[in-house]
Amino acid sequence: MQTSKSETPSTNIDQKMFSRSFLKRPSMLDIILTFLSNLEREILTLFIIKRSNLTAMHVERIVQSAYLFNAADQVIKEELKKGHKITKFLFKNAPFFSEFVYYFYAVARRDAEETYYGIEPPKDTEISEEDTHIENLTKFFIAEEDTTAESKRLKLVSEANKVVPKTFAIPSYKKINTALSNLLMQNYIWYTSKGKKTFLNINPDFFEVWLKRHEQIVEELEQKKKETNSESEALTFIIKKYGMIVCQFFLLDFVYFDAKGSSLILKYRDEIATYTPY
Repeated sequence: MQTSKSETPSTNIDQKMFSRSFLKRPSMLDIILTFLSNLEREILTLFIIKRSNLTAMHVERIVQSAYLFNAADQVIKEELKKGHKITKFLFKNAPFFSEFVYYFYAVARRDAEETYYGIEPPKDTEISEEDTHIENLTKFFIAEEDTTAESKRLKLVSEANKVVPKTFAIPSYKKINTALSNLLMQNYIWYTSKGKKTFLNINPDFFEVWLKRHEQIVEELEQKKKETNSESEALTFIIKKYGMIVCQFFLLDFVYFDAKGSSLILKYRDEIATYTPY
C-alpha cells in the first residue's frame, strides 16, 4: 500500500502494544478505538459490515460517498435554518456540488424534511415532481457517454471541499490510502493478491475478537434489563458506560447517529445502497 511521504503511517508504541495483546482480552478493543482516527474507524466499520474482499478503490468510493451525503445534509440543514430555499445554485464556485445537494434534497429528504432536520422549510418552496425521480440522484455516481463515474465523484469531492466547513470535508484518496495502510500495519485488515489485483478484507482473528466483544456488551445489556426491569434504563446505562463510538462500532441497533463522531458509514448505509452502485 503506497503512501505519500507526508502521510507516513503512525508507529505509536502504545498502539502496537494494544494491537498485540487485544486477542487475549476482547475488552481491549474499546481502548483501541481511542487510538484510531475517525476515518480509520469508518473504514474498519466498513470492513466489519462487508466482510468481503474490497479493493482500495472500492473503499474510497464508499467512504467518499458517505461523506458527500453528510456534507449535503449539513448544507441543507444550514440553509433551512436561514430560511433559504434549496436550489441548484447554492454555491457559485461549486455548481456541480450545488446540483448534487439540490437533488439529494429533492429525491431523498424533502418528504421527511421536518422530521429529519427538525426545521420547517420556507412556505413557498416548490420542487417539481420531475426533480424527485431517483435517477436525478443516482446519475452522480454512474458513468455517462462523455463522463466517467470516477471523474464525477472526484469533481463532487473537489467542489464540496471548497465550500463546506473543514469539519465536514470529504477525505482525499491520499488520506484514505494512509488510513488503509495504518489498519494493515496494525493487522486489523489484511490483503490478498489475485493476479494483478490486491484485495483487502477484515482480519479473521480481529473479527473473531470483535464478535466476542459484541456478545459481551449485548449480554451485559440483557442482564441490565433484567436488573432494572426497564429497557430504556438499560440502554441509557450502556450508552453512558461505553459511549456512542463504542456502541456504534459494535453495531448495537439502539444507537443514534446525530451525535458528534457518529459513524457516517452506518448513518448513510441506506443512502449508499439506494443511490450508488457501491
